[in-house]
Amino acid sequence: MDCYIQARIEQSPHKADWREFHQALLADDPLAFQGSDALHTLIQSTCINPVWVDWKLIEEGVQFIHSTGRAATDVLRDMALMGGYLMVAFNKTLILTGELEKGAAPRLASTAQWWLKVVNPRANHAGGPGAIATLRVRWMHALVRHQLRNSSDWDSSQWGLPINQVDMAATYLGFSVVMLLGLRKMGIVVTPRNSRAVMQLWKLIGWQMGVKEEWLVDTETQALIALRQFLFTHSPPDESTHRLATALAGEPLSRNYTSLQTLRRHYAHQKHLSSSWYLLGPRLFDKLGLRAPFGPFIALLAVPARASSHLLSRCVPGLSARHRKLGRESQEIAVAELQQRQAEQPIAPISINAN
Repeated sequence: MDCYIQARIEQSPHKADWREFHQALLADDPLAFQGSDALHTLIQSTCINPVWVDWKLIEEGVQFIHSTGRAATDVLRDMALMGGYLMVAFNKTLILTGELEKGAAPRLASTAQWWLKVVNPRANHAGGPGAIATLRVRWMHALVRHQLRNSSDWDSSQWGLPINQVDMAATYLGFSVVMLLGLRKMGIVVTPRNSRAVMQLWKLIGWQMGVKEEWLVDTETQALIALRQFLFTHSPPDESTHRLATALAGEPLSRNYTSLQTLRRHYAHQKHLSSSWYLLGPRLFDKLGLRAPFGPFIALLAVPARASSHLLSRCVPGLSARHRKLGRESQEIAVAELQQRQAEQPIAPISINAN
């Protein structure tokens, strides 16, 4: 993708033309699309199915995530995304591209919309809606990488390459192994088969995102070791960690409710703070510069009911399919609510992404 971005910019230095890229992704067969040589090389290397993919296992991973309902979206928000702000170089990318000024709601909404597309049956086959959505995100990452590398504001000696392999690999592990750890703490039963299925699903998505195969893993143990190593490559949390964590923590205070708005805003605020404290642990939570007056107690209140419901759906014949359906619907509702909040946000300043 980096080579494609460079080729298009060299061809039109003043205003690169990306229409062929988006037209190719909309085509019935991207591999047959007639475009530039650079586009052809890109499509040939990305619009394929890797030989190591176990599609049966991937579909099981999708079904399991559906069954977790809002627990999955809460874990991704309050643990994976919040904990990701401990990786300082990644924070600098968000700040320098104007993402901080856009507010937490738009960032959450765009990530959640993509997540909803890729966690869907058969979505990630070559040319599928999930694979296409991932390729668009990969294109955006490459654009940001190109512009920040040529920006005087980017300190490569301190932060390395923008959106590099470590950043992307850590992000894909956040959606997989970190989510599994969080789901267990939320009361969800994760069997060894569930674990392998989710890891296989996100291994494919990570590959489609551009993570090299040497950084892809198959098991939770391998993932935890890799994630620990990735964290060692980043500087200690700094002011950027606190700014982004505070923005995400404060997002519920800007929500619009039809009734009892002030009360519900403050409850949602404390609920997510409690969830992050519980899921990340007090040591990591403290590094974010946040405070949770109620500690883990609000989050703990929901664990018994959630655990009972999920366990019951596994034990009672015929209940699993209904539980998965309701779980998926609740995830779609959660993402729709984020989209509504995004629409209610004021127009953000023009950022580097607007290019």
